Amino acid sequence: MKLIECLIDGYKNLKNVEIYPCNGINVVYGANAQGKTNLIEAIGLFSGRERFHGKDANNIAFDREFCKLQIKFNDMKRDQIAEATLSKKSKFFLNRFPLKRLSEFCGCFNTVSFAPAHISIVQNDPKTRRKFIDDAITQIRPEYAKYCRQYERILSQRNILLKNNNYVSSATIEIWNVQMAKIGTIITMMRQDYIDKVSQILEEIYSGISMGKESLKIYYMSTVFDRKLQNIYSEDDAKEYMKKLEESEKSDFEMGFTKIGVHRDDFILKIDGLNVREYGSQGQQRSCIIALKLAEAKLLKLIKGTNPIVLLDDVMSELDVDRQSYILNHVKGNQVFITCCDISNTISLKDGKIYHMQNGEIELMTK
Repeated sequence: MKLIECLIDGYKNLKNVEIYPCNGINVVYGANAQGKTNLIEAIGLFSGRERFHGKDANNIAFDREFCKLQIKFNDMKRDQIAEATLSKKSKFFLNRFPLKRLSEFCGCFNTVSFAPAHISIVQNDPKTRRKFIDDAITQIRPEYAKYCRQYERILSQRNILLKNNNYVSSATIEIWNVQMAKIGTIITMMRQDYIDKVSQILEEIYSGISMGKESLKIYYMSTVFDRKLQNIYSEDDAKEYMKKLEESEKSDFEMGFTKIGVHRDDFILKIDGLNVREYGSQGQQRSCIIALKLAEAKLLKLIKGTNPIVLLDDVMSELDVDRQSYILNHVKGNQVFITCCDISNTISLKDGKIYHMQNGEIELMTK
């Protein structure tokens, strides 16, 4: 995967940004609040993942009614053009063909991003970790996003019924139980399969980061199943999911919401048998996220046959020289974008391009 050109105008503070990045490492440096992170976000937007800050209006410069973004990229088969106009009625296009929603870019333009805020994957509640794994799966299997949307609609309807229990018959709630069990089983199966595939890669990478001193393992925690599902949909599994929903029904009515299901699942990371969220140091937690992201990139390559674009937003400055070197060695072959505040961080860069960002405008520097 290679980004050939990127044109951005009106996305937050970015003004007429036009870049033609090299195939290797592209460094964007500048003081804080100049637009470096906005550039990383704008590129990552075309991966089709959820918008960075909710409504499109939040991503438009305050003096604009809309913003325009366009990229030209090569997926190792052909050149493609993706366009987005963010406004009250946002529009998205792939090769001039209109898309209904941003998420339809999923699987077309693959990126893996690192940012200091990603430590929240370890530190925050299970919702953050579910979003991480759902985003990662969607890049590999775009149809997964459809299952997630279906599940959210079913969950919403079931919860509405639970809050109005005086007017609900058992037959009515069963309709939603059946649908939830089928879609929930599919999502569980796909999440468990992803965890299985990424697990060995993750362990190897973390061992390298820790110089072989620590062992990292990842476990999927289902609120429905206490076993690993086969990688093929089974009606028996769906019936087991359905049974668990029925057993929880009385309690669900009392609480007014659905207590079990994939919307309550989680995954945990353990270093030498200890939960990283509870017992890991700040450094260990950050290293876990780096390992997760590197494993995500490697798995994308293995399955899709092309390296994703790697976006490193102000991450390298937090790492010692050995960890910086480890990351760069593991993204060789990828097109990489690195943001930093200090140009001295780029002195060792032998090949690549260096850009300076100031007040939302970008300039290619002569080395």
